[in-house]
Amino acid sequence: MKRVVIGTAGHIDHGKTALVKALTGIDTDRLPEEKARGITIDLGFAYMDLEGGWRVGIVDVPGHERFVKNMLAGATGIDIALLVIAADDGVMPQTVEHLEILELLGLKQGVVVVTKKDLVEREWLGLVKEDIKELTKGTFLEGAPLVEVASPKGEGIAELKGVIRELLENAKEEAVQGLFRLPIDRAFTIQGFGCVITGTVLSGQVKVGEEVELLPVKEVLRVRGIEVHGEKVECAVRGQRAALNLGGVKTSEVRRGFGLSIPGYLDPTELVDCHLHHLSSSRRPIQNGERVRFHIATTEVMGRVVLLDREVLRAGEECFVQFRLEGPVVAERGDHYVIRSYSPCRTIGGGKVLRCCTSRLRRFKEDAIKELQLLLVGDEKEVIEQALLKSKDYLLSSEELVKSLNIYPSRVKEVIDELTAKGTLAVIKEDSKVLFAHKQRLESLKIEILKKLEDFHTDNPMRLGLEESLLRLQLPRQVSPSLFSLVISELSKEGFVTVTDHKISTVGFQVRLSQEEKKIMEEIEEAFLRDKFSPPGLETLVPQEPPLRQKHQNLLSLLLEQKTLIKVEEGLYFHAKAVEELKGVVASFVKERGSITVADLRDIVNTSRKYAVPLLEYFDKIHFTRREGDKRVLHNLNA
Repeated sequence: MKRVVIGTAGHIDHGKTALVKALTGIDTDRLPEEKARGITIDLGFAYMDLEGGWRVGIVDVPGHERFVKNMLAGATGIDIALLVIAADDGVMPQTVEHLEILELLGLKQGVVVVTKKDLVEREWLGLVKEDIKELTKGTFLEGAPLVEVASPKGEGIAELKGVIRELLENAKEEAVQGLFRLPIDRAFTIQGFGCVITGTVLSGQVKVGEEVELLPVKEVLRVRGIEVHGEKVECAVRGQRAALNLGGVKTSEVRRGFGLSIPGYLDPTELVDCHLHHLSSSRRPIQNGERVRFHIATTEVMGRVVLLDREVLRAGEECFVQFRLEGPVVAERGDHYVIRSYSPCRTIGGGKVLRCCTSRLRRFKEDAIKELQLLLVGDEKEVIEQALLKSKDYLLSSEELVKSLNIYPSRVKEVIDELTAKGTLAVIKEDSKVLFAHKQRLESLKIEILKKLEDFHTDNPMRLGLEESLLRLQLPRQVSPSLFSLVISELSKEGFVTVTDHKISTVGFQVRLSQEEKKIMEEIEEAFLRDKFSPPGLETLVPQEPPLRQKHQNLLSLLLEQKTLIKVEEGLYFHAKAVEELKGVVASFVKERGSITVADLRDIVNTSRKYAVPLLEYFDKIHFTRREGDKRVLHNLNA
């Protein structure tokens, strides 16, 4: 069964509900107040089957100016519009406003239906048609089919069904793709079942038993049952009006404006970057910071419009904006929205969502405008590449790209594979995730790292290199360990850095010592070699005068980096030759006696317990020996 949703539009009392009843046999006015007053107040729903396998859902909307927000909620997700104009009234204010709304929502197909044709003379009807032709000029309804009907008599209804069927047959049915999303337009309770919601499936599909997330409250629920046009089904898909029975929530906790999606896919936001078209019919300019009513899907929320490149947006003009909203909305790139003035309340513009964000944009920034321009008109490859270039995070997964750009997963994969094959992207694995980084960003990161290393060498001429951990701390927090390792590895392969014992230096850097500094280093070495196993304390080697003290401390640090001196514990150092000699002595002793004690070591090398204890503990730490009670044995018998 092919799927499509039709929506009515038009002025109050122009016969929209009567038309739907003539098409389907269903009276969509369900509220007592609607029956009593004879007007549509809220959304109504019906369906019909057409030849060719089409099952058509119909959303009937109110025409009164007070209920335009309800009309906007109902227009979400419709594929074909029926613009209803009564022959006796002709074009009226809500005829114009509803058509403007349909344009702003991106409708591409529609039919103009002239109702009550039996109430006027043919000459008058001709004048009404001329007005309609003028009204629709330059809109998606220019040149659209026009059908005259008298709904109560059934006149013209068969012709209208034929026109609708022809439109459907000529249109390419959209594939069921994308991730599930349904804006809620109604919530009610059915005895014995609990909460039931209705809405039009905008993308993807949902099945009985699956988990869905209620947005913006981010509560995970389970789908107990699904009905499409009054029939129980196991699955509802894009293009269908569906009723979902939800478990784990009360009807009082759900309302129009909420939505459903797959858990974890969408995040509510109060900042939305958009392209805005200000209607030519608007009576006054939009001022920067103006308070407006923001309508998206079935949601209405107040907010302020921030004009990013000007102070005033005049009627008929377009620009990029950021909406700073007073409540959360759920949106994806490409969604259409409408804004209405705060007071008096009238539709003044709308456009497309370009991205949902977490930070306020600064105005009059050329780079930000260029990014938004690409999001508006760029192809999928350009948009994906920009996301990888401009993201705060250096690494993004394909899932994150799907989520932020609203591009179908298989297409994201195609683009990523192409860019990776060309060498534009680097691939990094972190735990179970596959992440991607743009090579331009890696090159920028390399330049930043080399600059930091050069600065370090300038400030620390007696240091062999900067510790890897300290260098990473100087980089943006978004640089993960795996990304850091990749960049350092590439810099090493490219011949820019040297990595030794987790210290990084630029290639060609050497510690250059004066003759005086070389002499001091020799004296320090001699002092440690003279008393190999009872070494001097640092306080005896370092002068107290500040300039000399700093120089000696720097040279001591260099000896430690060069591994000429070994730090056994805090404040206790031995010459590396002494430590290696002692390892041979300990190995021989243990192989001959089976083990060694602190007292044994003290006596063998004629030292004191003060040095023997930390030496053996150091050997334990480096896994040369292993402690067993008061004795030590070799950790590796082949040592």
